[in-house]
Amino acid sequence: MNSNPAEIGQRIKEARKAAKLSQTELAGQLEKTLRTVQKYESGEIEPSIATINSIAKILNVSPAELIGYKKQEIRLDTLSDVLFVLNEINKKAGLRFDIDVRRPPNHDDWTCALRFDGNDPNAEFNSSLCLFLEQYAIERLRLETYFTSQEYFDHWFERELAYYADAPLKDKEIEVLSDIERIKRRNELDRQMLEEKKKAAEENGDQ
Repeated sequence: MNSNPAEIGQRIKEARKAAKLSQTELAGQLEKTLRTVQKYESGEIEPSIATINSIAKILNVSPAELIGYKKQEIRLDTLSDVLFVLNEINKKAGLRFDIDVRRPPNHDDWTCALRFDGNDPNAEFNSSLCLFLEQYAIERLRLETYFTSQEYFDHWFERELAYYADAPLKDKEIEVLSDIERIKRRNELDRQMLEEKKKAAEENGDQ
């Protein structure tokens, strides 16, 4: 984590006091030494995310709260709001999604999907997002099929927020191109696509 250890320590201290626990009691429940808890609170050492999760559970707070992550208040009242969030994701460097749309008459079904390539070398956060979505699908199914409670799901989600709180996104750099340069690049992409199609056709012909 890249959070300030002193700030995390202060939040642990405040949450511990609010829970009316002494440092000795917290240490006992964590199965740590008193000195270790003192170092957490003073910022001498930074607790791991696993320890943050354990402390949060004992003190009845969210891990994200101890990390200092402030959840954005995003209201999705209309489909326009969802589309706005989608476009904001598209503006971020480190994330890239492909869009797959299938509809009649070319396909039997009518579906659309956003595809994040976890191996994309130009999108450093795609792999993390793929890992998260894999687990999200599992936890959502467990919730929808009554294996777990909403409380458990929310607690799991809070842990994930805390884990990824130190993965900052940057805006993409926007290129300002002249019409001439833009057309040159468009023509180059067309040339590359034609070469790829030609190569694929030759390979298929050899089979």
